[in-house]
Amino acid sequence: MTSPEEILQEIDARLEEALTLTVGRIVDDTIEASHLALDRGAAHALREQCHVARDRISEGTPASYTATAELDDGEFFVIDDAETLADLGAFRSLVDNLGAIPQVTPADLDLTIKLYAVAVGDETDRVLFVRSTNPRLTHRAGRFLAIGRERLARIEEPVFSFSPDFHFVLGRNWAVVLDQRSFEVLFRQIGLVAQHVSTWIEGITEYLPMGATSIESLREVALRDSRTWRRLRDIEHRGHLAHVSLEQVAEYAGEVGLDSDKVVVDGQLVFDPSVASQVWCNSGVGRRFVGHVRRRG
Repeated sequence: MTSPEEILQEIDARLEEALTLTVGRIVDDTIEASHLALDRGAAHALREQCHVARDRISEGTPASYTATAELDDGEFFVIDDAETLADLGAFRSLVDNLGAIPQVTPADLDLTIKLYAVAVGDETDRVLFVRSTNPRLTHRAGRFLAIGRERLARIEEPVFSFSPDFHFVLGRNWAVVLDQRSFEVLFRQIGLVAQHVSTWIEGITEYLPMGATSIESLREVALRDSRTWRRLRDIEHRGHLAHVSLEQVAEYAGEVGLDSDKVVVDGQLVFDPSVASQVWCNSGVGRRFVGHVRRRG
């Protein structure tokens, strides 16, 4: 795992360099990005927010992004495997192709915006701070709003809000996940789960036959549940099932209180969404399942 010290060193080397702000829509599983011009004060405020995220990493505890991992308070995931970083290439392109991203005005932003990203750095190895939200606040033109002065002022123009609570930070060879749920929602929104889920399921069916109905049910659950697709990805990546038989799966089903005659039917593994939370989504059972597979493998 890339160490927090290495990550902080890279961030610190970029924080005081050039800063840019990009917003993105998600269109056909791709990020449609636009660049926003910043005045000195806005750039300074966004840089301060990047410093806050940097300090969260400095003060936090690193954890590996495994199939059963769930972030606790004060923790962050470190991702540095080549496959996941390649999947995050759509976000990396926001900093690698800054010159090709069109510039828009704040008035052009609408409710279709899904994320914004702050890039720091003068060279190609920029660091990107990403938040999965639309910064535009909805209000009716002319509504009275407090803006931190002695008097209320009437605001006719669009209003935007930016937060230091970035959901993940992306370097050249690493990513730090600060908010697991928001990161995984983005991962799904840009089509990465749909793109890979069939391959992940093959990590099971290559060794344990499943019927078409079970495969489709498993696919549907994985597309909406992050814990399920993470387990499928882990099984496929690690090849856990290479030496596991249907008889061993039936035995494990009995160990966790399931009816083994309903888990293995006519020589095929059956996936029942009604009990998915017991086997695929419950982190404790999931860890025992992985441990069971490793012991049998």
